[in-house]
Amino acid sequence: MKLFKIIFGLAALILVGGFGYFAITDVPAPQSEVIITIPNERFFNEK
Repeated sequence: MKLFKIIFGLAALILVGGFGYFAITDVPAPQSEVIITIPNERFFNEK
C-alpha cells in the first residue's frame, strides 16, 4: 500500500508540474502563410 501511495504521489506531482510548465511557458506554434485566390465569379455573378 505504501508503494501505491508513492507512485500515485509521483504521478500527481508530474501532472501538476507539467500543467504548470505549459501554463507558464510560451510554446510557439508552427506558422506558415497561406494565400488562397478566390475567383471573382463567387462574388459577382454576372451572366
